[in-house]
Amino acid sequence: MDARVDALPAAQLLARDPAGLVDPGRQRRARAIADLRHGASAAWGIAQIAAFWWLWRSGMGARIRDAMRRRTRSRTAQRAVFGAVLGALSALAGLPFALIGYRVAYSAGVTSEHVDHWLLDYLVRIVLDAALGAVIVTVVLWLVEHVRGWYLVVIAGLYGGALLSIALTPMLPLGTPHKTTPTAVAVLAARVSSALGVPGTPVVILATARRTNAMSAHAAGIGPSARAVVGDVTLDHVTPPELRVAIGHADAQVRDGDVLGRTLVAVTLLVFSAAIAVLLSDRVGFRRDDDALSRLALVATFLGLVAVLAYPLYTASERYREERADQRVLETLVDPASMVRIMIRYADDDLVPLCDRRSIRWYFDERPSLGARIAAITGRGDPCPGGSAPRPAASQSLRP
Repeated sequence: MDARVDALPAAQLLARDPAGLVDPGRQRRARAIADLRHGASAAWGIAQIAAFWWLWRSGMGARIRDAMRRRTRSRTAQRAVFGAVLGALSALAGLPFALIGYRVAYSAGVTSEHVDHWLLDYLVRIVLDAALGAVIVTVVLWLVEHVRGWYLVVIAGLYGGALLSIALTPMLPLGTPHKTTPTAVAVLAARVSSALGVPGTPVVILATARRTNAMSAHAAGIGPSARAVVGDVTLDHVTPPELRVAIGHADAQVRDGDVLGRTLVAVTLLVFSAAIAVLLSDRVGFRRDDDALSRLALVATFLGLVAVLAYPLYTASERYREERADQRVLETLVDPASMVRIMIRYADDDLVPLCDRRSIRWYFDERPSLGARIAAITGRGDPCPGGSAPRPAASQSLRP
């Protein structure tokens, strides 16, 4: 596959319809896989909402609360256990559909992670979700009782915690292990970062091949911790000009503060969704076994429903950031052929559809479709459903 993409002439990359550049058989598989994965993703979210509703509606939440009250008088312990139940229930409800998504990716060859490792990772996630739920419920209910403007403290904590997390995560030895950056890659990255206006931005190579066969390149961190992150799978597949484009895209995200902007949008949507969820839950009458603790399951239900409706706002902002990064790379590096080539490689190697269904495109996609991105580079009309009309290629506007 890589040899076929390597052999595509630059003139064809810029002139031909993208559908004639990709492998048609792999595109059929890519569309089928995308449908399965997006269906599993939707079911994953709905299952969690249904689980929270069942916990409140069935009275199971109240029974768990009463069982804890019989065992301990500590209100902190009671709240911590109930929060842990909410967190663990969320992950457990989504487990079957997350497993479907994993099996689809494994069967397609997009991931090489074995099922035992995947299940172990998911078990760790259940534990972490339970611990996070315990902390959130305990702290929030304590603030409600002791602080007049408790919601302001919670909002400040959400923003502060999120910003601290994205600032520190790239510098901590967590997640995917780092690899030594080859000298040639470091030299290339230094030139690209200077060209993009963020000189000195380091490039970090991650050992992604241990878990996935998919290529990756993105920005991480903010301020002094900002860096371009590239997976070692990417180094195995792309040519030097394509690697230049991939690093340039990450540097463009650093330049525009996309990591910070993404975090602020996500936290803001969470804050508004939580506020609306509390208002909606207040409109539901109390039952005989209800109290503030047991009704948290009802609040979580409405939070999930509101988040489902708000999610397209997040994906729309992400698509805008990707389009802006593409534009900056094209204007700075002026290498449209390599930009198109790496996108064709994404389509073939990573089984990414050139075009998604219209419903998937506006709701799920955090990036414009590959077909739309290629069209923006070459000046063609967007070939995907609901696409835009042709416009002059950005590269042409740079010519005298």
